[in-house]
Amino acid sequence: MEQTLTELQLRQHMLREDFEVFHFTGNNGVQIALHFHDFFECSLLLSGKLSYQIESASFAEQPGDLLLISPNQLHRPLFVHGTEPYERIVFWLSRSFVERLSDEKNDLSACFSGGREGAIRLGGAVRAQITRLFSELLSASNGEAFGRELLCRSLAASLLVHLNRIARGTADSAALDEIHVSPLVQQVSSYLDAHIDEAISLDAVAQAAFLSKYYLERKFKEETGASIYQMLLQKRMIRARNLMREGFPLMQVAMRCGFADYSGFYKAFRSAYGVSPREYLAQM
Repeated sequence: MEQTLTELQLRQHMLREDFEVFHFTGNNGVQIALHFHDFFECSLLLSGKLSYQIESASFAEQPGDLLLISPNQLHRPLFVHGTEPYERIVFWLSRSFVERLSDEKNDLSACFSGGREGAIRLGGAVRAQITRLFSELLSASNGEAFGRELLCRSLAASLLVHLNRIARGTADSAALDEIHVSPLVQQVSSYLDAHIDEAISLDAVAQAAFLSKYYLERKFKEETGASIYQMLLQKRMIRARNLMREGFPLMQVAMRCGFADYSGFYKAFRSAYGVSPREYLAQM
């Protein structure tokens, strides 16, 4: 399925229960705010220029570079202004799909460590192999031929096996060098994590950072594309889903995520995911 940047901005959730594959092309300079998913994401840059931010670190990608994004990891593409178009393939996989493909000896989610080592530069032979697998998966997912779903599952399993070998350092690859790490984003993110179950104000964050709240908010948005309040809500939603998976009652989830009452939590959750907390639990 080919998708434009505009559609990417509009949808950051999966429509299928297993996987989705996208082919992106363009040179759009529109910026996307830091965001997260409840699923795994693999991205392979085929051509052009693209920088990428994962949490507080940014990377300059070259064709053949691979990104492995874990669920709940804040990230965003930083599109480079200019005339040279970029081209990339993006692969989304649900947790349950990766779990079904795994077995007792082989956890195929292991390559998604959640760390900065998920930004990888592939060597020549490995790059050709991974590019071929991505392309075959994209082609199979767009087709209607006999055995389409079986072929897609087989290609997905093969790709994940190779990605895990790369992540373990058994293939020709190297971690990307960070081009920028934002101390400000790190500091704000750490403060939000430490006080996530409390009522957090911009004044309190600014005081902890020894900055005026107006300067802090402006610089933070420059660095992330999002406001501090938006990042706080995202972190609270990440924590909420984790607590719900652990079996905490919804009222406790709301309190542990810093909401003054269940009503506020309900509205924030429904706004983020399009379903109520109880509906989300029923889908788990």
